[in-house]
Amino acid sequence: MSDADLDAVDPFHRFVLLSVIDLRARDDVPVHSFDVTGVCEDLLDEFEGLDEMAPGGVTRQRVINALTELESADLLGEERKESPTGKGRPAYSLDIAEEEILETLAEDDRFADAVELIRDRRD
Repeated sequence: MSDADLDAVDPFHRFVLLSVIDLRARDDVPVHSFDVTGVCEDLLDEFEGLDEMAPGGVTRQRVINALTELESADLLGEERKESPTGKGRPAYSLDIAEEEILETLAEDDRFADAVELIRDRRD
């Protein structure tokens, strides 16, 4: 992955990508939109600087759209997972080097504290 790949997506998409990485640090992969939405909300509560990443707040539909667009940009891979009722639902996993993404996001003051927390969770 190059910086250009990450530069191609807006700050909200980067925020969603950071949430996917956080779930991966918890070994909760592949991820589903409702899990990513929950992590986004948790990160917004914990880090004031992230509020500007999600003007108007975080909704599940907005996260679903971002996950789909990140998959289209080859930053995430999509997998189909079967729900308990037998329906297929999309699940996502990273298709890129996690550490490179964290390094790039850590250079942005808006994400730096959240990146540090996620790195601590991985260790």
